[in-house]
Amino acid sequence: MKKLIIFLLFTTFSFSQDGLPHCGYDFTTYLVANPIDASTKKIIDGLQITLVDSNGNDVVNTNNEFSLINKDKSLLFAKNYKVTLVNSEVRWFYNICEDQYLLQLKANFIPEDNGYAIKITDTLNRYPTTIVPVFNNNLYVLCTTKVKSFGPKMTNNMITIEMSK
Repeated sequence: MKKLIIFLLFTTFSFSQDGLPHCGYDFTTYLVANPIDASTKKIIDGLQITLVDSNGNDVVNTNNEFSLINKDKSLLFAKNYKVTLVNSEVRWFYNICEDQYLLQLKANFIPEDNGYAIKITDTLNRYPTTIVPVFNNNLYVLCTTKVKSFGPKMTNNMITIEMSK
């Protein structure tokens, strides 16, 4: 009888897990920024890109409210980078973009609700500081059984900013 109960519990649990979507991006969404030089059309290195609120203040990830990483820190974008695999194949670490900057956020982040924007600061003082609004269709929603759409616009549109000196 004991074996029968264990068997029933095991099969019930196994079948209840069948069909659940799972991937490495569960519970996250990304913002991808593509700051390019207006004259050369090339990506600009050496930038600090920060998520800011409607008043231009850095958004702080207090108690992981906005992101599962970098608790109690300002939400700064990181530059994607290349990795070398065991078979010597080279690829971008985040496959959603190439040489751009990205920020990992929780899947429930809706930028238009609170007027969020990104602030781009050139640490080498070549370009003026620029603030660009973030829209819902700029979110990269990667793991979901439904495609998120906000009105007629779909997600997964990087934020491209042409910057002039």
